[in-house]
Amino acid sequence: MTRHLVLVPGFGGFDALGSLRYYHGVTEVLRTRDGGCPIHYFPNFPTASVQTRAQGLQLWLSELQARRAIGPEDDIHLVGHSTGGLDIRQLLIDLRRQLEGKVSKGPARLIQQLRSVQFISTPHRGTALAHRLGNAVPKVLASRLLLRLMFEGVRGLRSVGLASLGRALRPLSPRQNTANWIDAIIDTMEGCHSQEQGLPRALARGAYFDLLRWLLHMASDLTAITDLDPEPSTGSPPSPAHAEGDELEEEFSFINEHGIRVRSIVTFAPASGSWPPTLFRILHTLTAFNPPRRLCLTHTINPLLTDQEPLQLRGEDNDGFVNSVSQVWPDAARSYWIMGDHADVIGHFEARRHRAQDGVPAATCHQYDLLNSSADFNLRRFIALWKDVGRFTAAQQRREATGPRHRNGASVHSIGSTRH
Repeated sequence: MTRHLVLVPGFGGFDALGSLRYYHGVTEVLRTRDGGCPIHYFPNFPTASVQTRAQGLQLWLSELQARRAIGPEDDIHLVGHSTGGLDIRQLLIDLRRQLEGKVSKGPARLIQQLRSVQFISTPHRGTALAHRLGNAVPKVLASRLLLRLMFEGVRGLRSVGLASLGRALRPLSPRQNTANWIDAIIDTMEGCHSQEQGLPRALARGAYFDLLRWLLHMASDLTAITDLDPEPSTGSPPSPAHAEGDELEEEFSFINEHGIRVRSIVTFAPASGSWPPTLFRILHTLTAFNPPRRLCLTHTINPLLTDQEPLQLRGEDNDGFVNSVSQVWPDAARSYWIMGDHADVIGHFEARRHRAQDGVPAATCHQYDLLNSSADFNLRRFIALWKDVGRFTAAQQRREATGPRHRNGASVHSIGSTRH
């Protein structure tokens, strides 16, 4: 029996794109904790609806099972960052409905192997940022038009032209003390073509077509913005972020019935007073200002790391993308906070570039401090966070193979108070 960790990326997500790896450095930390434990990265659809992404996740997991990459006796542990957490919740909703309809044996096998779910920075009740940017059809259409123009521009420039444009932009945007999102964009552009033949040229060509595919996906489907709106317009497709009352109770009952261990890791970053305004300051302000009614809550939750104190969250608190109170799920007892912005916790908290050594080409993916927030997140916290993620999966015991074991609510709710 092998324990498998499956990491699901969030909004705009990918496994690797240009010079960026979505979960940067996570594999190295988890393997120091779990040795040879397999880690799988789901190559998500960047901005498709949560329903589409969840269906893609189920199909992808089924393919891993069919190829025996995940054996029939193995355990599966899901970790979702940002919207990836909503994808996992939608997957569980879909599996429950499939089991009720008895459509096939596939859902039963997947549920039987699923042991735990961890949500990191997940907008369980949506985010005010999506409400600001996507609550009107003209805004969504304008965003899709912009993305389509970007796609056509990248396609028209070809790989050589895009790389040349990146090199031309470099002097206009000198590197700061720490490389950020602008550097990531320019590095990705430059990386779409290489003057060297062989492997470097092949890697660059692959990066170019990956970028084209990513832009086309987003230009074709931006439904995820509606899914993340805490107060969607009438007629919007259902999303776990909009669930209330009986819908939530059905989710909780299904998790309890099948003994799936769950928790949320809540991220919070203080406001920045930087001038001129940085990307983080703009996003943080938009997310904090006058949050929708569903986010006007308060929660007091315990820290993930033992050197911190319990924190009371308010509606305006956020990590630059997601209101922190929205990340609390299924309850405050099973949610833990950590100081860090939305990108810090997936490895983009400092700049680090890889160089070629002994004739081996440099890795194409680099590390950035994407948001340059004032959260003071560092390598020590990053390692502690992901080691705790590994410990949480290791603590879940193997269930009986004959079928799901029913557990009372108390045994599941006690999970949140367990310290690692």
